[in-house]
Amino acid sequence: MRQERSERTRHNLIRAASTVFDQSGYERATLSAISERAQVTKGALFFHFAAKSDLARAVQAQACTTSGAALRKLARRETPAFETATAMAHTLVDLIESDTLVRAGARLAQEIRTPDDPSLHCHTNWLGALHGILDRARNDGSLLPDVDVGAAAVLMLSMITGTTALPRLPGTPRSPHPRHTSAPHFASRSPQATGDLWLTRMLHLTRPALSGLPTS
Repeated sequence: MRQERSERTRHNLIRAASTVFDQSGYERATLSAISERAQVTKGALFFHFAAKSDLARAVQAQACTTSGAALRKLARRETPAFETATAMAHTLVDLIESDTLVRAGARLAQEIRTPDDPSLHCHTNWLGALHGILDRARNDGSLLPDVDVGAAAVLMLSMITGTTALPRLPGTPRSPHPRHTSAPHFASRSPQATGDLWLTRMLHLTRPALSGLPTS
């Protein structure tokens, strides 16, 4: 029972830290804010984490575990690998937008010195997964043969990180008008375009240069 309580406290601290890091960033986040949000004493916090940097690493590790599991599940699909790559991109955008812990882990990887270790660095993890699935796509013919796999992986990662930043920027354009796109469902996602919507638009534009598969 004591072990369960300790694990629960640790989990609550990681979740609380992810919220504070997501809202304030690493530098402005304080241990007082984290312990208050987790509803534990400073002593309980220090029992589990000696410093703010340890909490940040725990958030990063959990973010990589969560997102990595989702990508591995998708990689087991028996579909053309390029379709799996686009599914991975959409899944990551959904996770960044809906899961505070994943979003905080990705933010921390940019704000503090983080080794290029997929167990801690979300973007390294995601880039490796995208590169692997796009390499499979080249082998199964769903990626055009003259496409540079590495460049395609970086392009997809850039779209993922860029589109998830757009909804948070002031003055972001509203959802595109149906006259400006051939995909009719774009008009139904209003009033503010989501990261997933922008990703759909960008993949619609770039797909002909990457894959000969017909659009669904």
